[in-house]
Amino acid sequence: MLLDVLIQSVNEFQADCMALCEKHYPTIHNRGMSEHHLAMAFSRRLARTLTEFGHDCRYSPLETYPFTEQASHFRVSSDAGTVWILTAHLLSAGSTCRNKLFKTVENWQAEYAYAIQPNDLLLLLSDHWITRSKQSRELIHWWTGDLPDDVETYRSQGVNLYTSDSQLSLSLEQKFSITPYYTKVTHPLKRASDQQLVRKYVQLYSVVQLS
Repeated sequence: MLLDVLIQSVNEFQADCMALCEKHYPTIHNRGMSEHHLAMAFSRRLARTLTEFGHDCRYSPLETYPFTEQASHFRVSSDAGTVWILTAHLLSAGSTCRNKLFKTVENWQAEYAYAIQPNDLLLLLSDHWITRSKQSRELIHWWTGDLPDDVETYRSQGVNLYTSDSQLSLSLEQKFSITPYYTKVTHPLKRASDQQLVRKYVQLYSVVQLS
């Protein structure tokens, strides 16, 4: 049940992001969404979806180290279980940013192992502006394990995607003994000229069942 609600929330979040991106387009166009705003907006979406399905729920920021005033990781708790939301704004797709994501998972496991229940879910949530660098153009394949079916649409917008030698799923399994159950890539920005999705801006989701 919780998994179904989470996946539905990921899909519904695209409409939220579309509205948010239109309202704050210059900022998002230049930098993408901050980790705080990405995590907060998705936590609110998931809480709304849970409430619509009749579940009592609440969301709150995780206490993380180092402490920041604008939290970038949240938990959404309900009578159906807890979703742990860890975000990473990937300014770069290089090894430093990828390793930062793994460090976030490591810290979360260390700090909250006592609170994680078998039916809980972990959501890794990231966004990125695709650049000309090789690692950036490998990011979608690294995250999902596949290139998009509509890869020609990316090429038409000047985005040539590459395959990656490493995979997020394999790294998570090797480092933390967890494996993504569901991954998704979305593009919540549209071009004003023709309403085509902006392929250079990507949001990435990875759901892990913790049982």
